[in-house]
Amino acid sequence: LLYGLLAFVITGCAISRGGTKLEAGSKPALLDKLVELNNLWRKHVDAGNFAIENNDFTKAIEEYKSALAIKPNSSEVHIKLAQIYAKQEEYELAQAEFREGLKLDSKNIPARNYLGYLHEILGQYQQGAEQFETVLSLDPKNLYALSHLGLMYIQLKQIDKAESVLRTALEIDPECQRADSKNTHNYLGLVYENKGDIAAAIAEYRESIRLFPDDMWPRKRLASLLEDHGRYYEAQLEYLQMLEIDPENLLAKSRLNVLSQIMFGSEVVIHVEPVDIVEDNIESVIGDAPDASEYPDADAIILLNKFSHEVLESGRSRYTVHQVVKIFTERGIQSYGEAIMPFKSRSQNIEVNIARTILPDGAVVEAPDESFHDVTPPGLLEYNLFSDMMWKVVAMPSLQLGAIIEYQITVEDAAEPVSDKIWFWGGMAFQTTEPILQSKYALRVPKDFTFKWKTYNAEIEPIILHNETNTTYLWVYGETEAIQLELNMASLADIVPRLSYSSVQSWDDVASWYNELAVECYNTDEMIESTVAELIANAKTDEEKIEAIYYFVASQIRYVGVEYGKGAYQPNYAQDVFRNRFGDCKDKATLMIAMLELAGVEAYPVMISPAPFDRIDLELPSPGQFSHVIAALPTSEGDYIWLDPTSETCSYGDLPVSDQGRKAFVITKEGGKFADTPTYPSSANKLTLSSEISLNPDGSIYGKEQTQTSGQHNLEYRLLYKSLKPNETRDFFASMLNHQFPAAKIENLNISDLNDMDTPVETSIEFSSSQYGMLLEDKLFFPLPNDNLSDYAILVGPPERKYDLDLGYQRQLAKTVSISIPEGYTVPSLPPDVELNEDFGSFKRSYRFENNTVKYEMDFTIRQSIVPPKKYRELKRFFETVAREDRAQIVLERKIPRL
Repeated sequence: LLYGLLAFVITGCAISRGGTKLEAGSKPALLDKLVELNNLWRKHVDAGNFAIENNDFTKAIEEYKSALAIKPNSSEVHIKLAQIYAKQEEYELAQAEFREGLKLDSKNIPARNYLGYLHEILGQYQQGAEQFETVLSLDPKNLYALSHLGLMYIQLKQIDKAESVLRTALEIDPECQRADSKNTHNYLGLVYENKGDIAAAIAEYRESIRLFPDDMWPRKRLASLLEDHGRYYEAQLEYLQMLEIDPENLLAKSRLNVLSQIMFGSEVVIHVEPVDIVEDNIESVIGDAPDASEYPDADAIILLNKFSHEVLESGRSRYTVHQVVKIFTERGIQSYGEAIMPFKSRSQNIEVNIARTILPDGAVVEAPDESFHDVTPPGLLEYNLFSDMMWKVVAMPSLQLGAIIEYQITVEDAAEPVSDKIWFWGGMAFQTTEPILQSKYALRVPKDFTFKWKTYNAEIEPIILHNETNTTYLWVYGETEAIQLELNMASLADIVPRLSYSSVQSWDDVASWYNELAVECYNTDEMIESTVAELIANAKTDEEKIEAIYYFVASQIRYVGVEYGKGAYQPNYAQDVFRNRFGDCKDKATLMIAMLELAGVEAYPVMISPAPFDRIDLELPSPGQFSHVIAALPTSEGDYIWLDPTSETCSYGDLPVSDQGRKAFVITKEGGKFADTPTYPSSANKLTLSSEISLNPDGSIYGKEQTQTSGQHNLEYRLLYKSLKPNETRDFFASMLNHQFPAAKIENLNISDLNDMDTPVETSIEFSSSQYGMLLEDKLFFPLPNDNLSDYAILVGPPERKYDLDLGYQRQLAKTVSISIPEGYTVPSLPPDVELNEDFGSFKRSYRFENNTVKYEMDFTIRQSIVPPKKYRELKRFFETVAREDRAQIVLERKIPRL
């Protein structure tokens, strides 16, 4: 009303009072009153604001109420009053004021979000959801509303709706960098808990912990979830990490006490008899053990190395490992202080049959109960791999020099196979880094079972024994010396005598088996179909379609490995992978193949053993030879386009180096066939460094440095830079720059768009250093920035080598440095040019001085991944020459010497 009257007067309209006409522009009493009231209203509002600043909420409420008595239709004051009530936990009063404010300003998004939050606090989930839905009708990308609406839907048991809005929030802010996104993964964890998808819930909580390592809520939830599902060791780790953040955390302390009682208290014991195929006279093995003087370079000697595998008629397998080891040194105690046996906790039973130490005086010490632990293998949690794989760890007792340890551990399948396919495979290495006196591998199978076997790097024929029901095969290998490890050795599997076997009859059987596992996993739904349509909407060629879908799966589907039961081989359904936005290698490949099919592009799953794992032996068909799944797209030329969507930073048209040069098993509907993945030349993995540096007379410098990448360098640099938080990036580059230019200061830093996968990673840095060059009388020394080339010299320290040297992937480093020298100085001489060319690589270095500028050019290329011992001396000379570049410097002289 007051606003209306004031407007009425100001517009110049005439009014009458007491028969006297008052023209606009005069100063009527009413206008004075309105101005007075408005000033009084503002005075109360300002007083309320001041009271809030001083935490005097009672005074603020009084002032705001006085303001509302003058202008009851002030949305601003209603909302301020609501916020005070909320802080005082007077939630119903706060809600009432928010509603009044929103009646006057229905599009006030922060106020509506706050009202929704109050409904959330009071458990009024339907009303809260309605408020957040209204916000999203006004601002569909409001992250606060999306996150809290997801929580409201969870409380209302509308789980699919919750997942949908939370996934929308992640599409807007994938790394949860905005404050309103902080709980997105936490709420998704709750979604999957409600769905009973525990592995997915664990993955979401772990992602939340990765993004917000100091947030205790996801740690508490994860620890509780792991504990509820019997994963006590992992839960224990989480509680311990909570104590690292908060040493006084009572929950963590109390749960650790409980877990200690559960893990080491009474439990159901399943007795597992050892596989006793071949008897050994252990007393004789121990009594005949040699002394340390006979093996002066050994830390221990393995007296008996035996593995026994029994396949039952039903297809169940049972395994026993039996080792007897004598300790010679303290290093031997460290190496053999624990016996470790892997097993799958959900599908296998395990028992330690023997664990004892025989002391030098003949006394025997049995391992006590507290020596036995089930632990999660190191690395699984760090690399987002969720598996039922565990380690049985036995701490061997009373170790000392000259003691002998003996342990025997048996693992068996807990249930009969449900498939009609009875497959088994295995193997053993007969040589290791300590000397072995005798190795045995015993395999017992039903008499009508057939399998293939093969030995490598040695000719070993088995002893074969038959009876009415079984056939036993025994491979025996005598004494072997210790393998002497060398830096960057090739795979030990290429060196040591070893055995492998498999009952799988053909590779087509493997292809059929995988197709049966995966056939229903490629099915899609409307969400996938609409996404594909959107991704390829502007694509003009099949290649553009492939590229768009590949980048989507590589970047938007997070890698999380889930390997329980058949999950080690069977992919999850494409719809689930798409909805969850995570999966392992086979899950991501399956989703990509399904999406490509929707785009009209044929693609196949490919099983592969990436480096550094063993290469595939085509003579022994077995899925056990593979550890990774990628995809292959046939071309009209009879070749393939290879795609590995597991690598989120690998550009289209490239492959991670671990996938290159490997035998790949391409699985089509008709069967399987092998093809070789490409090995990209050094020119495809090029790192180009270009620097321009201005040198001042006092030794200070100002420079610009540009870095361009391709191939594996592009993949690695993109992965590295994306792992940095925004507030870490500049410090990281400052540290790297300071390594090259001590006391350097970054003046400007530019990094190419890391999310643009079609553009190779490039960086540009402008920098200065106040004390780089060194003055000495009339000379100014300028060290060239080094590139850690001296690291290559580490590989060739010994005078000779016994085994192949693995140089990694083929690559090239091209470097140019232009140095502008200060007035009054000259360069009397420059180092001579160097050019080396070998089969395994090349090195070229040159200097030029012209127009007062020194130009340095260097090209370093690795052309071979594996260098045999016969080429070692040439490689040694080559790398030692290259390493000297890290010490290169230019010497400047003053033209007119000082007097």
